[in-house]
Amino acid sequence: MAQYGEYGFNGRVAIVTGAGSGVGEACAVELAKGGAKVALFDLRAAPVEKVAEECRKYTEKAMALSGDVGDENAVKTAVAKVLDTFGKVDILINNAGFENRLKPGETFWDTHFDKLTPDGYMKFFKTHTLGHYLMNLAVIPSMRKNHFGRVVNVTSVLGITARFETPAYSGSKAAAICQTKAFAQKYGKDNITFNSIAPGFIDTPMKIDATPEEYAAIAAMTPLGRVAQAIDIARVVLFFAQENLFVSGQNLVVDGGICH
Repeated sequence: MAQYGEYGFNGRVAIVTGAGSGVGEACAVELAKGGAKVALFDLRAAPVEKVAEECRKYTEKAMALSGDVGDENAVKTAVAKVLDTFGKVDILINNAGFENRLKPGETFWDTHFDKLTPDGYMKFFKTHTLGHYLMNLAVIPSMRKNHFGRVVNVTSVLGITARFETPAYSGSKAAAICQTKAFAQKYGKDNITFNSIAPGFIDTPMKIDATPEEYAAIAAMTPLGRVAQAIDIARVVLFFAQENLFVSGQNLVVDGGICH
């Protein structure tokens, strides 16, 4: 597509995690429109294959793989399949993530501060922080070999501001932001950039429990006057994935101007 003509995606190989819906789906489709070969990771096999089919409308190559980004063996196996198929990895979008589902009558402003079990708490870090770490380590050898890599980590404004209702989610996202900077310092000499974005509230399937009143409240406090759509976030992700980029180790808030 013309809008990505200068981004240098044509012929690049991109991995997108959490690609079965929402922001990951939007990133994968937009990369495909730019001519990238895409490998889509998700825990759910059926949704990610459906997204791969959509990507094939725009690019010659799209593959779907299911697995847990927090599982070292699953990550190594999946990335090995991408390398066997495409020969390299140029772009990694670490987008896989989750939120706790709400019970009937609960809202996103209810207090869940002291209700997580230790296992439930660490599950957030396994996906949002360890998942980034394992994916990064798996693709870096290919990127170093080719002296090129673009890694974009999807975090959250809650990793900056936090909310007392979500200590594990906020903490894991904060750790992901800091970890991004560490990788940027380590691998900049190899022409591998690491940046993160911190979205606010997004209208995606992850927000299935949100009420119309909550959507209205978010829109009312947002200077741009609406709730973000997945494509809004994907366009910022792709900015950081472009070929000619002299930016690394940065975190950009994408919340419509609330100014966290």
